[in-house]
Amino acid sequence: MKKLKLPIFIIICLLFTVPLKAEQLRIAVAANFYSTLSLIKHEFEKTYDDKLIVIRGSTGKLYAQIKHGAPYDVFMAADVMRPQLLEKQQLCVKNSRYTYATGVLVLWSAANKNDVLAKLKGGDFKKLAIANPKTAPYGYAAKETLTALKLNNVVKNKIVYGENIAQAFQFVQSGGAEIGFVAMSYVKPVSHEFWQVPEELYSPLKQQMVILKKSKQQRLAKKFVEFLKSNKIKNIIKQQGYII
Repeated sequence: MKKLKLPIFIIICLLFTVPLKAEQLRIAVAANFYSTLSLIKHEFEKTYDDKLIVIRGSTGKLYAQIKHGAPYDVFMAADVMRPQLLEKQQLCVKNSRYTYATGVLVLWSAANKNDVLAKLKGGDFKKLAIANPKTAPYGYAAKETLTALKLNNVVKNKIVYGENIAQAFQFVQSGGAEIGFVAMSYVKPVSHEFWQVPEELYSPLKQQMVILKKSKQQRLAKKFVEFLKSNKIKNIIKQQGYII
């Protein structure tokens, strides 16, 4: 009997000392929040053994992918509408809808340091970049702003549409468009010169997230949401140009 005790003891020790396999959480995120989520991912993986797999795209396209069964665990949209739709369609975990940030729309030019709003109003440009308003909330907000400023005729035939806000920003940054409506979170790290669009000119860019019902990582998803709610992460989000 004494000979059997040693191997059993060793096995028990191994069971309690071998680390559990790290889990992975697949997050579908709106393009505007991608760079901010990259910073959060670094902090999360520094704190936990678990890994975050980030897939970015326009809110509308990611929503369509989810409806067609894309294997995501968490959806971080750039609006309220799509998370609400997923809730109504019973495709997300009940009571998981949460506003993680509110976006800020700005008008920006990479080359011209003069009054960019005056440039827009005067029509002194060839191309104005915005995100596709059909799939990207920031693009819809840009269209609302142009209507509120009564500039639709000025920009007629001058708009170039990015697939998402990241592409709209790239158009302006590369010089493909002289000016563009983009997210402050993209502009803030590269420039301090832009026109922040007054909040009353467009619908609030409240960004909500949900945990998806088909996810097999709901426990980890809830841990990630709680991590987002910490003061440290909220400060990171604010520093990147969002309102909390």
